[in-house]
Amino acid sequence: MRIAVSTCFIVLAIATVAFGQEAIEPRLVTPSATDKSIDTFDTPHRIYLNTKAKPRKQLVVFLPGTGGDGRGGRLVSQTAADLGYHAVSLSYPSSIPAAICQRENDADCFEKFRMEIITGEDRSKLISVNRANSIENRLQKLVIHLNDRHPKEGWDSFLSGKKELLWDRIVLTGQSQGGGHAPLMAKYRKVARVIMYSSPKDYDVRNSRPAAWYSDGKTPIDRFFSFNHVQDKQGCDYAQQLEVLRVMGSYKFGEPVDVDRSAPPYRNSRILVTNHPGTEITSAEAHTMIMGDARTPKGVDGEPVFKPVWIYMFTKE
Repeated sequence: MRIAVSTCFIVLAIATVAFGQEAIEPRLVTPSATDKSIDTFDTPHRIYLNTKAKPRKQLVVFLPGTGGDGRGGRLVSQTAADLGYHAVSLSYPSSIPAAICQRENDADCFEKFRMEIITGEDRSKLISVNRANSIENRLQKLVIHLNDRHPKEGWDSFLSGKKELLWDRIVLTGQSQGGGHAPLMAKYRKVARVIMYSSPKDYDVRNSRPAAWYSDGKTPIDRFFSFNHVQDKQGCDYAQQLEVLRVMGSYKFGEPVDVDRSAPPYRNSRILVTNHPGTEITSAEAHTMIMGDARTPKGVDGEPVFKPVWIYMFTKE
């Protein structure tokens, strides 16, 4: 049975982001304003651009987790903007968790489920997303929209002469479900960087192994970075999480590094972990603490404790 994604319309007010440097006021763009064919999940995307930072000419795309929308990833998106990136937090069909595939007979269930959300191709019996509402179309139409209306901001750096996305200038980031979409997109597109928060977590419980799609792809594995909490059991537990990263190839650049006991450059590892605050917490708290705007811990200076980790993942060459 196919489960159709639901339409959600939420009215949001523009809010100034006070964080570290000068506050950035995110620009809100409703998905349907960029393409009239987009007719579900029309909560505004949010765009972050720090015009005082030296431009990197790379676009950071944040994909929120299950049930999330463009409101998510505020702090990490502003961090990216302060580093000179153009940054967007994308609204897309996110209401159904990828964990729905954990006990399916089809070994390719995770990939089919995610690819339907990413491309809009009819791949999965578990979800229904058309091309207009897909991640790829939403992102392309958003960048075209921004370039048309703000031609001096440099959005043309991410578009070809035919207005196709230049994937090699895009940094894919995401949390939870979104952090699973990012590496799969990077498997089929060569992108600048992949940053995964509380992810990737596609684990085939039926066969006790990582999902079948984890393998070499077009983006070199040294461009992949992950940050996870050891008490996070959402989707899969910590041991299974490490097994996924081993299959992906992230161990080629070192063992997991505990950021609570280490400082940048974290022995140049691509696998970063935390057990903050060092006492027992719930899996849900651990899952969202990594970069969640409401739950990520702050220091006495008001800055997120994990900001150095985010910066490392955005800048490590």
